[in-house]
Amino acid sequence: MTLQDVKDKFINSLSESRDLFNHCLSPVGLHTDSGVEAAFLQVHKNWEVFLEETLICILNGQTVLNGDPVTPLLTVADRELIRDLLYQDKNYIEWTDEATIRKRFQRHLTIPNRIINCLNTISTEIKDITKIRNFIAHSSGTAKTNYENLVRARIGGHPNTSRASLFLKATDREEGTRTYFDRYIGTLEVAAEQMIGI
Repeated sequence: MTLQDVKDKFINSLSESRDLFNHCLSPVGLHTDSGVEAAFLQVHKNWEVFLEETLICILNGQTVLNGDPVTPLLTVADRELIRDLLYQDKNYIEWTDEATIRKRFQRHLTIPNRIINCLNTISTEIKDITKIRNFIAHSSGTAKTNYENLVRARIGGHPNTSRASLFLKATDREEGTRTYFDRYIGTLEVAAEQMIGI
């Protein structure tokens, strides 16, 4: 898989998630809340895949599509060996926490680089996305509290925080013309292009 393939697959997956989100709103029905949340979980899952595959491609010696180069500290010809080195006998590696993501890229790439710069720029959005994802996927008190605090900070007052879909469908207070779902998906779309090129 090339970096172009990785980016194209991610951008296409965002379009599919956006289509599912819009489908769930037209018309609004019993499926709407679950569908919106499923679309958001797809976005998060595909972001994790994008990050992992991007790092593997760069460690495999591939260059970014254009702009400032990103140089790996180590180049390995075998993609499966790269995966083994990253996973270190674990069943999976965590791509959720923004600090962990940044450290992983810092550990394997020369610094500074455009990937780290981009991750720093969208740090707040990544934290927001993670809080929403955790609220949908987990039933812990911490996930709920973090989500409620996020929604109150973004919308103000004491909005209904019973479902993540209610927040994701709400109009972004800063933008005024798009939903929070569109805000987050748009951020990741731009980030993918900043990280590996257009």
